[in-house]
Amino acid sequence: MKKILIAAALIMPLFCVGQNAPQFHSVNQTIDSTVVTATRASARTPVSYSEMGAEQIASKSPLNSLPMTLSLMPSVVSTNEGGTGLGYSKFRVRGSDPTRTNVTINGIALNDAESQEVFWVNIASVGSMLNSAQLQRGLGTSTVGSGAFGASLNMQTALPGNEAAASVDISAGSFKTSLINASVSTGRLPGGFAFDVKYNYGTTDGYIRNAWVDLNSMLASASWSNGNNLVKFNFIHGSQHSGITWEGVSAEQMAKDRRYNPAGEYVDSEGNIKYYDNDSDNYLQNHYQLIHVGRLSDRLTLSTTLNYTDGEGYYEAYKDKKVDYINRKSSAADNFAGATNLKYRDSKTEAIFNLAYSRYYGHHFGEVIWRAGQVDYGTEDPWYDNNSVKGDFSTFLRVERTMLERLNVYADLQYRNVNYEMKGPDDDGTRLDSTYVWYFINPKAGASYDFGRGGTAYASVALGHKEPSRADLKDAVANDTKVYPETLLDFELGYRYASEQFSASANIYMMEYDNQLVTTGRFTPSGYLIKENVKRSYRRGIELVAAYQPAQWVKLDANATFSTNKIKIDGGLKDLALSPAAIASGMATFRIAKRLELATIVKFVGRQYIDNTGSEAKTLPHYTVVSQSASFSFTKNLKFSIFVDNLFNKMYVADAWAYGDDVGYYPQAPINAMGKLSFAF
Repeated sequence: MKKILIAAALIMPLFCVGQNAPQFHSVNQTIDSTVVTATRASARTPVSYSEMGAEQIASKSPLNSLPMTLSLMPSVVSTNEGGTGLGYSKFRVRGSDPTRTNVTINGIALNDAESQEVFWVNIASVGSMLNSAQLQRGLGTSTVGSGAFGASLNMQTALPGNEAAASVDISAGSFKTSLINASVSTGRLPGGFAFDVKYNYGTTDGYIRNAWVDLNSMLASASWSNGNNLVKFNFIHGSQHSGITWEGVSAEQMAKDRRYNPAGEYVDSEGNIKYYDNDSDNYLQNHYQLIHVGRLSDRLTLSTTLNYTDGEGYYEAYKDKKVDYINRKSSAADNFAGATNLKYRDSKTEAIFNLAYSRYYGHHFGEVIWRAGQVDYGTEDPWYDNNSVKGDFSTFLRVERTMLERLNVYADLQYRNVNYEMKGPDDDGTRLDSTYVWYFINPKAGASYDFGRGGTAYASVALGHKEPSRADLKDAVANDTKVYPETLLDFELGYRYASEQFSASANIYMMEYDNQLVTTGRFTPSGYLIKENVKRSYRRGIELVAAYQPAQWVKLDANATFSTNKIKIDGGLKDLALSPAAIASGMATFRIAKRLELATIVKFVGRQYIDNTGSEAKTLPHYTVVSQSASFSFTKNLKFSIFVDNLFNKMYVADAWAYGDDVGYYPQAPINAMGKLSFAF
């Protein structure tokens, strides 16, 4: 609390400056949107990106977590451990894993500071809380937090409307799935105040055994605006209880029962196979955000966000060993973050100067809570207990300027300093006492040219760096090896066209890595799989996107990515893991008599290698999945929707892991359906 008060005291002068500024009338939502523009691309920015608004997100199946909803975007492959859309989900962009996608919410990094991944299950149905989401592919524009080595996802929470409103969505479907999404908004009240609450609850048994989840989340927001100033407080809450599903299914078990899950399995004293009923993962996470936006003049805007995130949880697992036992691995984290940006904009120039700092405190410990054959056995002292502190400072200056009426030039320079310290023993007894300091300079530059009549060409080059994750550093300490930061040089070249009925784009990318940190299939003498910095690897491809609306009642959307993704190992080039050479999706939407809407979605993902060894025995076959939805509006305020996923009952596997000769597969659910009844008041 003391640190929060100190930070607030330091930042309060910025609020005073904003409140004393001259008065200029503006739309409340425009000033609210300023919070996220520091890291967002615009139509003239020479990077490749896609966006989804609140209405688009809401039109997708309620079963889908946000990663599953994003699967229709170019170059995106989404997967779910339990085989449906709830629970542990993730997405890859251009084959890059989730630790390489930078995620921000209202300008604050959402990635865990140590694992560098976002665990979407911790904030269930976060899509229902959003006003918009922008996914930039490649390095994109400068952002805050860990490096965007495959993509960056910028999210903005819902904005208050002008009128009071309330809504409730009730959904139910396959695998005993049920969801409730409710929201209440006061609209903008006299005096400029507004209050909004969104609540989500979801539960399911999941497709594979033990893939149950019990999820709660909430966004509570209070804001005040007078046209030139916005002060907003957000409370984002998430709690999740879910069965462990990360072990995957072996090839042998897949042939017998693709819904099998080994988590919690043990053999009792009579030789019977049993399952521990609390093999589970449990986590509670809260985000507190205080935001101020002040219009200093008609060209200058100052935005400041303070954030505190606390999280704590554990996972509990039964271990069937010589002496059976149940262990509980726990973690807790406190993250203090702040970001401020000064934005200048006139008819030809947009410039943004951003400062950000975060300080993360992590605690990891493990306990044995039961051991077979002992009476009155209680929790032992932790068998491991370690702490970590990570400081992350960054600043960037981004300038875009229109020259010669049609030429837009872009320059972006970021400096980042990371300090990371670990202390204490890990679960294998290894002392993690070590300190790391990294300094990164990340320049970006490019240009776009408006040909008129809807056509724009662009090109950019960007240099980025990324530090190793906690797991990478732990393994290096345990195996007495070294890991180093990675470097990425990203070239983007594209063309966009848009008219009233038709839009299309083509983007060529070349992502050239130096020292990419990957598993190569090699083991330490003691048998541990190690990660190594590989000197040369790359991702190169072309992304094609098109949309056509020949009439008001029909719209066609499609995208495709064709790529080659290679890593140089032992003198030869091999395919990078889980990086399909072809990805495509399409959607046809029909609106009939203004009340009935039908949508057909097709997703194709090409063959993938499971690891980086190039072994043909470790591949996932290509798959095509078709989904269908239908929505009927009885009145303006009452609508019923049905969503059928995997319409043709495809038995496919979307993800897998490999550890030497061992492989774990994640089978996805066959045909399944959800129904949703929506009320608006």
